[in-house]
Amino acid sequence: MRTTLLSCLVGFALLAFVSPASAAEFLHGETVTIAADDTWEGDLYILAQSVVVEGTVTGDLVVYAQRVKADGDIQGGLIVAGQEILVKGKVGRTSRLAGQAILIDEGATLKGDLVAAGYSLEVAEGATVDGDVVFAGFQAALGGKIEDDVWAAVSRAEVSGSIGRELSITTGLRNGKKMPPPATMWQQLRTIDLPLVDPGLTIRDGASIGGKLTYRSPNEADIEGGAKVTGPIEWMKPQSPTAPAASDNTNYFWDQIKRYITMLLMGILMIVCCPKTTGQTVDQIVQRPIISFLAGFLAVPLSVIGLGLAAALIVAVPMLFGWLTLDGLAGAGAAIAAFGMVLYVGSLLYFFVFGAATLTCITIGRIVFSDHPIASRSRLTLALAFGMVFYVVLTCVPYLSVGVFVAALLFGFGGMLMWLLRGMFSGGSSKNEPILKTDS
Repeated sequence: MRTTLLSCLVGFALLAFVSPASAAEFLHGETVTIAADDTWEGDLYILAQSVVVEGTVTGDLVVYAQRVKADGDIQGGLIVAGQEILVKGKVGRTSRLAGQAILIDEGATLKGDLVAAGYSLEVAEGATVDGDVVFAGFQAALGGKIEDDVWAAVSRAEVSGSIGRELSITTGLRNGKKMPPPATMWQQLRTIDLPLVDPGLTIRDGASIGGKLTYRSPNEADIEGGAKVTGPIEWMKPQSPTAPAASDNTNYFWDQIKRYITMLLMGILMIVCCPKTTGQTVDQIVQRPIISFLAGFLAVPLSVIGLGLAAALIVAVPMLFGWLTLDGLAGAGAAIAAFGMVLYVGSLLYFFVFGAATLTCITIGRIVFSDHPIASRSRLTLALAFGMVFYVVLTCVPYLSVGVFVAALLFGFGGMLMWLLRGMFSGGSSKNEPILKTDS
């Protein structure tokens, strides 16, 4: 049910930009009114402070406004985003609504589904929805006639009308009071009075559900004696958290051991492939810790910018070869750009997950073991193994793990940036640079 609800809400956002190929009109202003004797052919898009539609729209109606009143005949779909949304007329296809207060008023007829999100949804008595209702928000009051299913995720809900098929709903704890939204949260409502709904799920006398009732709530639903539920009733009560068992602690211990081994192996891979770069970057962090840390605030966003530049190569390189009009080079350029993009993204992800932590751990190990630069792979690996013990332990501490990870990220990226700048401005290796020992 959660997957279905999420898919519908995502679909609401995406489909807001999709409409059948037909003529379209665009209106804007402080107040836009479609009179009762007006007929608009094709789709109509409106951007305004206040919108009143009393006439006929043969296509879709798409509105972005603070207050919307749809009291006419909309033969297509209805897509609205606003503070107050009042529907009193007819809608020929699916309605997708997002707002603080949504009211499907008496006499309204929605031929398709109703997909909505917001603070409050009310389907008043005398209103009809011929399809499904999907809603996510704070409260829902369903007093009209809904032909098919209802899926909802709310804090509180009340059913006093009829649902033709299944009701599947998630509600909050039944320990509060009826309450309107805080007056300071939004601008004052003008056209809609919000209903006051009891906490949890309430099914009133006279209500009817033609299929199964499935609800997830900490409290049992209040189903009054005159309510009718045709199908089975399933109450899914959230389980209270339990203390971890001894086996859970054992599993946690082994998880940390596996995490340590994984990070150690990935760090050794970095040392084997780039020993000189690794050793000199650690030197920069040890010699200039504060500058390296501050440089991390610049290096991290620069790496992300570099990602965008690398992505641009996928377009720029083929275009460049295309300008040269050499046969086959456009395709080769695209392949080269894509390959370079994969290498850059892979390297960047590796450094985010493992590389920065590796440099930080080697730095810790070097501070403990020696004040001199470490040049051999074996000593870099020893420093890594020792420093990683501290890193893994610190990242297991609640509330401290995020800070340790961020600090390692800044030190790693900052140290790498300092090493690159040093190489650029010093013109290569320095006299005091340690000689790399390839053997252990």
